[in-house]
Amino acid sequence: EGILTYSTKVKNILKKNRRLCGKKLRGQKKEGKISHIKAAFCFLLLCINTATLSIFLIFAGIIKIVLPIQSLKLLLTRFIIKVGELWIDINNLWIKFILKPRWTVEGFEEMDKRSWYLSLSNHQSWADIFIVQMITNRKVPMLKFFMKFVLIYVPVIGICWWALDMPFLKRYSKDQLEKNPSLRGKDFASMKRSFKKYSLYPISVFSFTEGTRFTEQKHKDQNSPYNNLLKPKERGLAAAISTMPRLDKIIDFTIIYESKKRSFWDFLRGNMNNARIFVQSLDIPDKFKNDQLHENDGLRKEFKDWLNEIWHKKDKLINKNKF
Repeated sequence: EGILTYSTKVKNILKKNRRLCGKKLRGQKKEGKISHIKAAFCFLLLCINTATLSIFLIFAGIIKIVLPIQSLKLLLTRFIIKVGELWIDINNLWIKFILKPRWTVEGFEEMDKRSWYLSLSNHQSWADIFIVQMITNRKVPMLKFFMKFVLIYVPVIGICWWALDMPFLKRYSKDQLEKNPSLRGKDFASMKRSFKKYSLYPISVFSFTEGTRFTEQKHKDQNSPYNNLLKPKERGLAAAISTMPRLDKIIDFTIIYESKKRSFWDFLRGNMNNARIFVQSLDIPDKFKNDQLHENDGLRKEFKDWLNEIWHKKDKLINKNKF
């Protein structure tokens, strides 16, 4: 009889556990569906925001092309930047009130909007862009992201990026240069022309210094010396420093996510709501503020070592502050 009673209790406990597990599983499925609906709604808001403000950017961009007077072009550029900042403000609203992220930011001090900056960061997700824009918008000059030249041909968005004075860069591979040596130096000349207009107003040029998003496979393929980072690429930064008409400081961002799921859809679902962001302002050694930095092998080697040291410190910071 005692055995039967014990057996009945065990069965009741198992039934209860099955019911609880089933209820929990149904709850998880329901939360999953809700998160996908939330992501779709956020994506719709992003598209509406982009499409609406693109009208102003395209119209202003066309006028900017035909305007013959430089001072009028500069006034129009300031208007275009205000539209870009409004686009970021609206994105920040739906991120704040729908996704409700728990992003902690340490070390960022309001910079001077009248200064010229080169900003850099580790790169793991499209969410990185929204984070750095939220932190910096209206506190430093609007971020200008390095872009591949082919992106200027993207319908609608391409002319918006052009109107915002994003730096479009042509880069040639070693194979292309070997087949056509006349291309050598043209990427640098293109960058110099692109940056020439930046002498007219303060800017913040932004670079994801690793050149691509971090994945474990890329980390393994590179045989990276860092635990949490890919190798930084100094070539683009060296060329930027060599060609920018003015540069006051570097703003260095280190982004750490709790979630291992880091796709753009995961960001919109709210799966990347926990993040820690560390920001530091760095002085650029005077010896690197040199228009020969990109082609002087000895100086560039020193610059590469300096950048690697920043990356080693960044790697230690990530190790110390992981979730």
